[in-house]
Amino acid sequence: MAIDEITAAPTARITLETLRQMRSARKPIAMLTAYDYPTAQILAAAGIPALLVGDSAAMTVLGETTTTAITFDFLLTITQAVRRGAPHVFLLADMPAGSYPDLPAALAHARRFVQEAGADAVKLECDRSQEPIVAGLAAAGLTVCAHVGLLPQRVTTPGGYRAHGRTQAEAREIVDDALVLHRAGAKMILLEAVPDEVSAQVSRQVDCPVIGCGGGPSCDGHVVVVHDMLGYSRHVPKFVDKLADVPALVSQAAARYLQQIQQREYPAPRHQYRMKGE
Repeated sequence: MAIDEITAAPTARITLETLRQMRSARKPIAMLTAYDYPTAQILAAAGIPALLVGDSAAMTVLGETTTTAITFDFLLTITQAVRRGAPHVFLLADMPAGSYPDLPAALAHARRFVQEAGADAVKLECDRSQEPIVAGLAAAGLTVCAHVGLLPQRVTTPGGYRAHGRTQAEAREIVDDALVLHRAGAKMILLEAVPDEVSAQVSRQVDCPVIGCGGGPSCDGHVVVVHDMLGYSRHVPKFVDKLADVPALVSQAAARYLQQIQQREYPAPRHQYRMKGE
């Protein structure tokens, strides 16, 4: 798909090559999380080219305090729903904690995301210690996004979320991890909560799309949690703007419904079924 063909509600499938072309043309890539069919439909129709079914659903959908409290089967199911709602987007699926302890497990779970849910790629939170797993997935023909920087699956408490790479030593480690994983076969890099200097170093030294999640303007694209953007979340990272207050709209509709019930305005005659005449 050519870059200039990317418009609202695209009818041609957006692929990794599309994203690579966008990077080459310096056309920023917009990515959002999605966890259900109707939201995926809306985001795709708005022209969002890439969606991430994130393990953040543990917090945004299930009300847990960390991303680790989610199962593979749940993520597989909602990835299937998102693909049905957005058949043409580039779809990235999160590998949940515990699904890639070794290469055989990683292969089995990644293949299910691709074959059963229609994902285009899988994302692993990793450092250079996962190089053999990334290399093995790539050798099997799977598209891998290496997630470095802040790794939520290794955060045990809500207070553990913090920016990474703010010291020279930490920055070098993140850059080195990204480069090692890219050489191992990662076709995308996701940098979470790192200074732009880190993103700039990575982007200059790889030839694949670099997606920032609080990674600064040097990234080729950006992803945020849609619930943060829409006003659902109490604690929102500094790199996310609240662009709508959807909970307020839902609350108003619920209050109006309650009023209709209490005042016996509902159900009105127009809402009722009638017996068939005999």
